[in-house]
Amino acid sequence: MKILYTLFTFLLGTSLSAQIPSGIEAVEYDPTGERWFVSCGSSTLLSSSDMGDSWNYFGNANASYGMEVMEGTLFVIHNNKVDAYDLTTAEFVGMASISGTGFLNGMGSDGNGNLIISDFSTGKITEIDASDPANMSSSTLVNNTGTSPNGVVVDVANGRAVVVNWGGNADILAIDLVTGELTTLVNGSGLGNCDGIDMDSDGNFYISSWTPARITKYNNDFSESETVVSSGLSSPADISFDEVTNTLGVANSGSNQVTFHYFSGENTSDVSERDDLKIELFGSEFIFNLSRGDSFTLKAFSLEGKLLNVSTMHLPEGKSSVLIDRLPEGFSHANLIHISSNSRSGISGMKTFKLGQRQL
Repeated sequence: MKILYTLFTFLLGTSLSAQIPSGIEAVEYDPTGERWFVSCGSSTLLSSSDMGDSWNYFGNANASYGMEVMEGTLFVIHNNKVDAYDLTTAEFVGMASISGTGFLNGMGSDGNGNLIISDFSTGKITEIDASDPANMSSSTLVNNTGTSPNGVVVDVANGRAVVVNWGGNADILAIDLVTGELTTLVNGSGLGNCDGIDMDSDGNFYISSWTPARITKYNNDFSESETVVSSGLSSPADISFDEVTNTLGVANSGSNQVTFHYFSGENTSDVSERDDLKIELFGSEFIFNLSRGDSFTLKAFSLEGKLLNVSTMHLPEGKSSVLIDRLPEGFSHANLIHISSNSRSGISGMKTFKLGQRQL
């Protein structure tokens, strides 16, 4: 995967409503509103629908550090607590305080009502049940990682939270979401002051570091890594990956700019079908009509773009039926399902289904 181009935001206050971000720490993509949020320290929370050409207030919301969009709500860390805002109205809907905290910093979500929060000062990792934003509750997942945990992302398919850490030659950790077991994925990454982490639709991880100032990509088992962004960054803090367009947003705390980095990949292309490949969705049943047998990869996503699960299968020539309820866990409550063929001829096809718009 290569970087095709990088878009830098040039933030201009061209109107009374337009704002210039300052003291930025985190960026978050909202796929439902097709916009980006940026947290501006203790001052405000801004949004942009034009890739940073202009930024505007998101109601009266405030955000200091990590943010997550989940189930129609924007969750933010502000003044060492977790606040929730309605994505449509920007109204405040709830707040969660966590006892015994020092410096809440990073936040990840599973797209299904649960948040994972890192505490930079105490090393504590907390899980918040945010299924009802007006009545959130918390529980301790890890008492102390023994590090200064920063960015968090939830790898739903593998049942784990992945955490990056501050400090020189920082480790990368994994936490089992059921047992809270802590394991080391990378013992000494060679990166200093790791700040943000997010995933793409293929299960790869992207990590921002201050020394060197770059974005590093790891494969899903962390056995391989490569530098994918090495210029145009300044103290890159929290990051967010738009899995539909394969665009990574980076909050550069050193320059108060959000930069956008576009990557090539299957999800960046227009939805296409081969002439010999017909797929339709009727209710909860996919119907495949194939002129030749082929193998397929199915990916289930939440409305927020979180990868819920992946399934592969081989289907014979002719007509085949695939019931969503028979697919692995995650598909039955997915909002988007991507289906791509793995043709031996090298001519692939892909189709995306929005499950809220089924043919009945």
